[in-house]
Amino acid sequence: MPKNAKSSATSGTRKKNARKAAVGVPPPEVPVVAKQKKQKGQKKEPRKKVYIPPSKPAPPQPDPLDTLGIIHRLPPELVIILRSLGKKDPVTKGRALEELQSKWIDESSKKGDESVECDALVTMLPVWFHRAPVFFTHPVRRIRLLAAALHFSYLRIPAVRDAATFFLRDTATSEQIEALMGTWCMLAHDVDRQVYLLGQKSWSSITSPGVDKETLVNSEMLASIMEFLQRTLLDPPGVHLYLNPAAPVAAPTPGIKKPGGRFILAAPKEELESTKADEESDLDRNARLRFGALSAFRWLFDARLASKITSLDDLSGLLSNPLFWTSLYYGEHAPWIPDPEIHGLGHGQPQVRQATWTLLSVLLQRYKGAIEPFIPILSVVLLRSAWVETDSAVRNALFHPVLIFLKDFPNAWILEGAYDPDKHEDGDDSDSDSEELEAKTSSIRKEHSSDAYREFLQFLELGCAGSPVDGYPTVLVVLSTIPSSVIAASSRTGMPLDDFFTSFWAAIDGRALSSLERKVPSASFLSSLLECLVFFLRRLSSGSQDHGALSGSVSDGLVPNNTHLRNLADELVKSQFTRIWEELKTRRLRTDEKDAGKLIANSLLSLHRMNIDLFTTAWNTISCAILSQEDESLSLTPTVLRMFVDTFETKDHLAEVTRTLITKYVHETVGKCETVLASDAINAGISKNIGVVITLMETFGSHLFQNTEFAVRMDNMFVNNALRILQASPHAISAFMSRRNDEDLCLELWHVLLVDVSQQIDMLSSLLDVIGADICPKYLRPEDGELDDVIEHLFIEVLNGDVSTSRSDLVRRLIQAQNFFLSENGQDILFQTLVSSLSSTVDDILYTTNAPFTGLATVVEFTHIMLSKNYELTGDSLASVLPNVFIVGYLLPVTFPILETPIINTARGVWNLWVSKADIGLQGILSGIIKEKLKELLQDCSTYTRPEDILTLSDHRPKGVDITPLADIFPTPGEFNTMVNSLPSDPPDPSLAFVESIIPAISEFENPTISGLEFDSRGYSPYIRVTSALLAYLGDNRSIAKENMWALRHILILSQYANDALRVSATPSGLFGPDVSRSELRRLLGKVHQLSTYLLSTGDDGLHSQVVSACTSARATNSSDALDTIRDSLVLRSVLKHLFASASKTDSDQWLTLARRLEKNSIIEFAPEPLRMDRYRNEIASDILGVPASRANTAGVVLLRRLAATAPDSESDVVFLPQQRAVNVVKTCQAWVSSDEDIDEDVENMMPLLFIHLSPILQNVAGNHWEFIFDVVENNLETCSFADSATLTMLGRSLRLILAIQDLVLTNKPLRASWDGRKDSILALVKSLVSTKLDNADRSEPRSLCRELALAVIQGLPDLLMDEKTLPEMCHLLVDPSYEVQRMGYSLLQRAARKRTEHFVIESAVDTEDNFSAELPAELLAILQSNFTSAEAFDDYESDDEIDLSELYKVSGYLLAWMIMFDLFIDASIKVRSQYFNQMRSLGIMADSFIPNVFDVLGLFSGKKKAFKLDIWAVDDFFIDHFEPESVLGLRLLAAHIYHRALLTVPALIRAWISDCSDRQLLSRVVDYTASYFSPGIIRAELAQVRQADPASELHTTENLVIKVSPSAGEVTASYTVDDQVLELSLRLPNDWPLHRLDIRDTKMVGVSEDRWRAWVLGVQQIVWQQNGRIVDGLTLFTKNVTLHFAGQVECAICYSIISVMDSSLPQKPCKTCKNRFHASCLYKWFKSSHSSSCPLCRSDML
Repeated sequence: MPKNAKSSATSGTRKKNARKAAVGVPPPEVPVVAKQKKQKGQKKEPRKKVYIPPSKPAPPQPDPLDTLGIIHRLPPELVIILRSLGKKDPVTKGRALEELQSKWIDESSKKGDESVECDALVTMLPVWFHRAPVFFTHPVRRIRLLAAALHFSYLRIPAVRDAATFFLRDTATSEQIEALMGTWCMLAHDVDRQVYLLGQKSWSSITSPGVDKETLVNSEMLASIMEFLQRTLLDPPGVHLYLNPAAPVAAPTPGIKKPGGRFILAAPKEELESTKADEESDLDRNARLRFGALSAFRWLFDARLASKITSLDDLSGLLSNPLFWTSLYYGEHAPWIPDPEIHGLGHGQPQVRQATWTLLSVLLQRYKGAIEPFIPILSVVLLRSAWVETDSAVRNALFHPVLIFLKDFPNAWILEGAYDPDKHEDGDDSDSDSEELEAKTSSIRKEHSSDAYREFLQFLELGCAGSPVDGYPTVLVVLSTIPSSVIAASSRTGMPLDDFFTSFWAAIDGRALSSLERKVPSASFLSSLLECLVFFLRRLSSGSQDHGALSGSVSDGLVPNNTHLRNLADELVKSQFTRIWEELKTRRLRTDEKDAGKLIANSLLSLHRMNIDLFTTAWNTISCAILSQEDESLSLTPTVLRMFVDTFETKDHLAEVTRTLITKYVHETVGKCETVLASDAINAGISKNIGVVITLMETFGSHLFQNTEFAVRMDNMFVNNALRILQASPHAISAFMSRRNDEDLCLELWHVLLVDVSQQIDMLSSLLDVIGADICPKYLRPEDGELDDVIEHLFIEVLNGDVSTSRSDLVRRLIQAQNFFLSENGQDILFQTLVSSLSSTVDDILYTTNAPFTGLATVVEFTHIMLSKNYELTGDSLASVLPNVFIVGYLLPVTFPILETPIINTARGVWNLWVSKADIGLQGILSGIIKEKLKELLQDCSTYTRPEDILTLSDHRPKGVDITPLADIFPTPGEFNTMVNSLPSDPPDPSLAFVESIIPAISEFENPTISGLEFDSRGYSPYIRVTSALLAYLGDNRSIAKENMWALRHILILSQYANDALRVSATPSGLFGPDVSRSELRRLLGKVHQLSTYLLSTGDDGLHSQVVSACTSARATNSSDALDTIRDSLVLRSVLKHLFASASKTDSDQWLTLARRLEKNSIIEFAPEPLRMDRYRNEIASDILGVPASRANTAGVVLLRRLAATAPDSESDVVFLPQQRAVNVVKTCQAWVSSDEDIDEDVENMMPLLFIHLSPILQNVAGNHWEFIFDVVENNLETCSFADSATLTMLGRSLRLILAIQDLVLTNKPLRASWDGRKDSILALVKSLVSTKLDNADRSEPRSLCRELALAVIQGLPDLLMDEKTLPEMCHLLVDPSYEVQRMGYSLLQRAARKRTEHFVIESAVDTEDNFSAELPAELLAILQSNFTSAEAFDDYESDDEIDLSELYKVSGYLLAWMIMFDLFIDASIKVRSQYFNQMRSLGIMADSFIPNVFDVLGLFSGKKKAFKLDIWAVDDFFIDHFEPESVLGLRLLAAHIYHRALLTVPALIRAWISDCSDRQLLSRVVDYTASYFSPGIIRAELAQVRQADPASELHTTENLVIKVSPSAGEVTASYTVDDQVLELSLRLPNDWPLHRLDIRDTKMVGVSEDRWRAWVLGVQQIVWQQNGRIVDGLTLFTKNVTLHFAGQVECAICYSIISVMDSSLPQKPCKTCKNRFHASCLYKWFKSSHSSSCPLCRSDML
């Protein structure tokens, strides 16, 4: 390097490079070359730069784990963790920290100091201290957080803490202490709060005094920490490289020189956008490190003070360094550093700037004396940084230190103005004599000019840079520290005051204070402005020459005179107060008017104290502005005047001038208003002037009316112009009456208004606004009902709903303030109208269909308003309205859940309010009325309220009404009995006797039905409605049910009526409506069963004896023997059924004795066999033998019923009667029938029932009694029918007798011989009954039972009685309401279908003239073409117990009909199958009925997600005997099986629908569904049929034919060998077979022409694809063609096949001319299509 040449590298750069090269060796000082003055006129020479290569980075410090041999003393697991801590990957580091924490430190804390873990942790301490600085400053927050937590818990271990103390005091080097303690201190002041909190815990543990009151951190350690923090502040990249030496070394950066001549390290140029892929950019990392260092410096200063170190000499290098203070500046280049290559430390980092301001605040407060040497540089950096700050958080932090600094060092502005940055650039030779001369001359022209002051003005122009609330209060303090000379010298226009206030008002002109909340900033602005105005006026009035510079005259070197200053002050006062009032008036300055008035008054007060002339000028300016009355805000002037009064009330002169101003303003205002009212001005003009008067009255209150002249003028103006003022401003009326303390005058004005408004009803709303202000006197009342009629008319209109919403709101407001508008009579009328409307509205909702709730909302709201006021109501009035309010609030929400919540809450609020106010007597009256109303609703079928709703209401326990349902709502037991006695006691249909044997013959029925009853919405009559409610209540309160056993009778009667309605739903009983839900009836029966079982369950062993004794005594004492009804007998039977479950034989004997005494035989049906029962039965049988034929219809039928009732169960071992006595009983019956007496149907009805029990006894007895029994059966079958319900009992008992005989003949040959002689005729009669189709197929349980018995009888129907007509005759069984009938009918129809197909096959085979046609039964097609209810709700049914079984039975019958349809194809010939197929295709039955219905059941129309999944089900087989139609799952499985059968039977029709389907999504779902669940099974079945073909078929019997099946590929290959040559055909099934065509490949074609081979392949395709043939059928056709071809058979000249694909026939129709042969079917098609009978080849006539 040449001598005296200056290096471009700074001394700081050289020091840094030297430290990296040799850590711990202090860098040598670089000699400083003395500055030489330049000769005059000599220009500044450019700096010569010489490249100095940077020093090589220091190698990584050795790891103590290796150098100290610690690795050999630690467990291997811990060594692995410590090795992982040195990895670069943050994830690896994090896991290692977590493992070290959980597996070692936590375990050591648990086990104690004697553990192995504790010893290992103590040993590894040097390793951790070596690694810790890297973790404490790591860029990943999680690493720092884990390290802070680990460090804290690590040092909490006593042994580790002791070892750490020893290490830091005696072992660690200065470099180790500096790196460890510096980074540790920065960790305790990290930018992240969680890291900061954890770091503080460990840091405070070593910095706080211990037991010996000494801390680990001594003065030497503080110096090391300080040195590290300085390095971090000035060179964070270098510190990062020092702690992480493996990273590349950053390039050296330029430096600057300190004033002392030494170079200092410059901040590196940091890129704003990092291109690295790290988690943290370089800029953010440097800012984080600097923030930590700055925050740590605050602790360091506190620690130095605690160590009594008050000097800052050791920090002078840092604090005097201009680069360090660039951390306060927001910009990239600080103005006090002229070098553009040096970038500010605070640029782009508000956190760094905020931390520096906080640090500065600490220095100013705690080191005030020590900081004085640094005042020159601080003056510059503070004043040049504070006013240009852009971040709001930083601004909040800087105001406090700035104010402290300016207060303590007021000469800062002068120091800032005199600061020359070029003089502070070390090593700069720019000084010269010419520059010094130029500086001296410029100082005269621009003495103390300050750039900071100009920035301060810009700060004001921007509204305190966006922080007006915090900034404006500091303006006066800052301004007070600025010398007037600086202000004057910094003026650009020569008018410093104008410049200042122009900048101040620029915030308003530039809308800098425009925000959502402008009042507080504007108030701060105005306060600061007035304070600054007074401040400058005080300076101008002081007479000081320095302050005289503010006048601007100093620029000419002249001293300003007093006149000039006074004129300047007057102009300043006028201009500023004029501008203030203008901005307030135009609302650009949105200060609160009270605040503005207070601030102006205080300013005036200050001027008055300072200079009376200035006050006069200001007052005159304000007065002129006020009296101009051009304010946009009506309240501005009155409010300001009011503030003047409040402020000046104790000042005589000020108070006097204020009163004078107010008097002038008030008289001018009132005069203008009177003039406007006297003219024809529009309302807008009146409103404006009236508004000023209103504001005056509101501002000054009643004090204005103390002036008599003013009061009189106001009274006359309002009374004479009341209506016009009301139209213009209702608020003026309310304001006047509230301030005018004259009751007579206010009443006069109010009456005038009421009279005027009664003539102009549109003004009623304005008059309501007067009252709505709630400031009018409460004594205002109408004089003579001026508005009663008008308001009543409006009220009725609103209640009727004939008005708009605005009119409703008007009436609502009138009711709220009715005392002001209505007389007492008018209020009473209005209340009665409201009561009537509420009652009618509630009744309409309860009794009218789809009644709207709109009127209810209005009337309830009006009721709430009227009752919530202090309106004196009598008890009668409350009793007329509150019950309906109760109904609305508590019953209607339960009945109508859609009722709006506000209506409910309003009604309940009214009820609770008045019930709490009412006395006990009134509460009792209200409770009684409500209970009577609920009782009425409970029995009323015309209401839409259900009984359950009333019970739910009682459970809610509303306030003031204690409802006990059984005593308060339900009828009494006597009323229940009266109701039930008026109802029919006999069953509604005589066929029920077949189900319940206790029911007598129809001849004994009295009143089976009743008419004229009313039904509720569920189809319940009043008795059913009340009893069902009783059932629901007792079911939920069983303890109450135990106490009221009288209810059991009515509950069981309800069960009986519900059972009857279910069993014979088509027969009206009069107690249930036609629309009653069957699921609801089943629900009732279930509840009855639960409750009755509970009530009748008892553990009392003596109950039976007690009941029998009670019945016997009651029988003896009761003289009136009332007749028992059938209903009561059935009820008793239900009770005894439960009681006899625990009865013994002794109990049975007691009951039998009672039965014989009461003649109630049914009561022993469920009891064990009594010992006396055998004797009793024989007595009855003996009595029958003595009854002659003439008494058979009376005494005989009674005895027969009793004898049948005493019959034992068929499964028991008890003998019914002795054999001989049984024979005699039958003979007696035979004698009755053979006599000349007319035997009633009742006797014929009872005989089969008795014969059922006697037939087992008589089976081995020879005689003509069996012939008599057969005759009785035949006679009954001939006279009975399913259509006549009166004969169903006889028919059912006869069928049961037949079944009993069929069971007996299986083991009794003699009886079988007798039965065979009569069997055909009896079975023919039964078949005839079953074959008869009923016109009315309504559900009837007796009819269904009879049909089931009939089908059971003919299940084994002989073939002679079954022909091809059986199927169409019995198809109606599939649509029977009973599934059992459907199931048994299906078994019979399955046989009939095969019989019909067999008949068609035979007929088609013998038909030679093609006249035969196999047709599908029209009855079956009618069923298949019907549609049932959509199955979309099946998903709900699966989770709903109240499923409608009738709908499911319709679906099951429809599906079974398709089963029969496909059964017809079984064993059918090709011709018959083709005719079936053609008929189905012509009808379109598959596309129109099958696909829509079956796919609907499978859920394919509802989307792919809702389609029924068949993953676990096999669809190829279905067992009807296990089918459960009540389950939706069963129906879907049956539908899937039917679809499977359709794919097997008529795949061509399915394919036709596929080809015609236009819905792409549906088509895709069907194909995917079929390929997933059906095609695999069908393919397996096809291949299995080929593999296991009939041994007699051509596939087995044909020589030279080999069939190969490949199940995995789905392929079949047929190979035919001819003279060692193989002719081969392959068929390949697609994955979605049979929806798409199979692939036919002619792999080998030998000895056959191409046309003939193509015809054979076409025939295979046609029979498989178009004629629904199987693969076996196609291969069989191919085999026949091949064998016959090689046998010499001639093919058909039309189809080129030997075997016809239509009927498998040979070509046998020859042409007499050309001798060619044709298939008959091919020739028929040719004749039909050509419309001629000529030969297709030679064209000669063939007929």
